[in-house]
Amino acid sequence: MDYAVGAVAGFALATLLLLRFLYLAGTRRKLLEERNDLCVKEIENLRREIKEDSEKSAEQLREIQQHRDLAILLPEFVKQIFSARKAEELAAYMARAVKHMTGAAGIAIFLADRTGKRLSLDFQEGLSDRLRTHLAFGVGEGHVGFVAETGRVFSAEEFRRESVLVKKQIEASAIPGYVPDFAAPMTSQGVLFGVLCLNSIPPAATLVRERVRAIAAIGAAANENIRLLERFEIAADLDPDTALPGRNQLNVRMDSELERVRRFSSPLSIIELQVPQGSLPDRLLAREVMRMCANHLKATMRNIDTGIRISRDSILLLLPGTGTDGLDIVLNRIAREIPGTSNEEGDRIDSVRMRSWTCEPTDDLAVEAVLSRLDSAVFQDHHV
Repeated sequence: MDYAVGAVAGFALATLLLLRFLYLAGTRRKLLEERNDLCVKEIENLRREIKEDSEKSAEQLREIQQHRDLAILLPEFVKQIFSARKAEELAAYMARAVKHMTGAAGIAIFLADRTGKRLSLDFQEGLSDRLRTHLAFGVGEGHVGFVAETGRVFSAEEFRRESVLVKKQIEASAIPGYVPDFAAPMTSQGVLFGVLCLNSIPPAATLVRERVRAIAAIGAAANENIRLLERFEIAADLDPDTALPGRNQLNVRMDSELERVRRFSSPLSIIELQVPQGSLPDRLLAREVMRMCANHLKATMRNIDTGIRISRDSILLLLPGTGTDGLDIVLNRIAREIPGTSNEEGDRIDSVRMRSWTCEPTDDLAVEAVLSRLDSAVFQDHHV
């Protein structure tokens, strides 16, 4: 009996020990499985991190290579931009540089007139569905005009943070259907030359703001050189008596100003000023009279106005951006100030004759047609 009880007790103890062993083995197995799962997850995380680091490294290498390429190309772009001799060439060269440096699919370049009050579309690529040629508007109008007026670099994201009042004012005068994603003013020494606009910029593009700002500044400096070159070309062929451009500059200068009328939709006033004493047989007196007249005009004209000596006793004045009201002011001032002008030797201008015409964007703007309309106007005499 005792033997049987001992056997049962031994069996029960063995069973308990076996069950404990199995429990401990199961627990250990479970811990090992959990550790294995953690290791597998860590390995997956490491693989993912390694892949991301590899992609970042490849992207950085590509970006470094792009920067190296741009470091080589940028001087070439700058030289090409500065080689432009006309505004159309300048805009095309700038667009090419911007496209290479940012990858933008939409590019628009608006250039300012000499008064700095009007902007005109001179170049567009990839935006023909939203922008048309000969588009002109005032500085301060719409998104582009806002950039021109404030001198601030513009982005669509920054525009969303503007006040409601500013947004309302900009949107009320904006170009229908067109909002630039990015825009930078082209300014040099405080003078506005235009606005550079971008659309459809690739998400991967880097340093867009800095690159666009740099190209805009380079374009402004190149445009300033173009205007300076124009002045040098004029100075190379001046009338010896008055130091004004001679008659052979008439067609070139008028065609240029009439093109601005077409492009910027702004008026151009023309005055033919005749000094009767300029045709006197006394050539010394005639020359001195015309010199006094020219000196007075040069001292009072704006830097955007042009005076051309078209005959022995006549000077033609081109006044861009001047409408009929402004023309009346100029005519009255000349009639009041030039008759009676004298020099130290006692030579004096006794009288002037003037006739004028104002060209509007809707007129026939051929040089011959404008000169014909001026010829049909009547001279008005003004005496001391």
